[in-house]
Amino acid sequence: MPIDLAQFTTIGRILLYFLAALGGISALFGVFNACRKQERAYSLNRCLLLGVNTAFAAGFLLIAWLHLRIYLHMPLRLPLDLVPWLNEQLRLINRQAAYAFSLYDPAHPPRYIIPLWIENEKYYFWFMAYAFMAYRAWRQTDNHRLRGVLQLFLGIQTTILLLAANPFARPLAKFFQETAPWFSANLPAISRLNLFMKLYPRMTFYYNASYMWLHPPLLFLSYACITITFITSLFMLAERQPAIEALGYDFAKLGYFMLTFGMLLGYPWALQAWGPNWWWDPKICSSIMMWAVYSTYLHSRLYAHNKPGMWYFTSILSILCFTAMIFTFITSFYFPGEHTF
Repeated sequence: MPIDLAQFTTIGRILLYFLAALGGISALFGVFNACRKQERAYSLNRCLLLGVNTAFAAGFLLIAWLHLRIYLHMPLRLPLDLVPWLNEQLRLINRQAAYAFSLYDPAHPPRYIIPLWIENEKYYFWFMAYAFMAYRAWRQTDNHRLRGVLQLFLGIQTTILLLAANPFARPLAKFFQETAPWFSANLPAISRLNLFMKLYPRMTFYYNASYMWLHPPLLFLSYACITITFITSLFMLAERQPAIEALGYDFAKLGYFMLTFGMLLGYPWALQAWGPNWWWDPKICSSIMMWAVYSTYLHSRLYAHNKPGMWYFTSILSILCFTAMIFTFITSFYFPGEHTF
């Protein structure tokens, strides 16, 4: 392997343990405040949230550093005598394909430009987005119980990262597994060409796809917004507080914009990478279902001021939207399709 991951793994694990510790302590203080009539340790809780966000940002920079090293040190270099034959094969493919491959340039061999949200990194980005938004919501509300629940969810997410979705324990395991044979010193010429024709399409349509830099992060940002709206809706079912509901509604509008925009950007990418069969992918179908529920929630919210009972109905729709989000994400694991992890 051309990149030594030991340093990255060591620093990342330390950062993640620190992050999980801060998240856990913040969650404990959050539960403590949620069970009290008056708020305690406001400054300490604020410092804990700032610490969590700082740790998240530091870890994200570390992930970006790894991706930069991959770009610099892992080009797909070919012997010069193989280049003419390869380019002729690429020209033949391009004549028959709707989307063309770039010809191989020995002076500028193809390099991986990997986005920062693949494999376990997607969970890191998702939960980091929630941490930033939760801090914003925490500052905007004066309800200490809501603040406590926001901290509790943050603690749950940092624990999930540590125990089940650690991006630093086995960094980009699938990527390094599929690219490791390429950097074998004794790979025969014909085997290298065959392997290139496996790696190059995946590099072109997945790792280096421009849509990969927009479609997934917009969805994960919308997931963070939906989570905050879900939390505020739980409070609305317990007791009607217009300020809390309005806070959740603001995040819902932002999340809906990012979800819609992200789904629309996924459409041309799906056509390019998968062809006409993209429509039947289980995650796409469930995403459309989630978007429909989300649209219904926002539409019903327009009538909440005129009909008091609509407050409860819209809150239930918001909770249903969060449930649909979880179901949509789970489909990637249990239902076969193009999105299957």
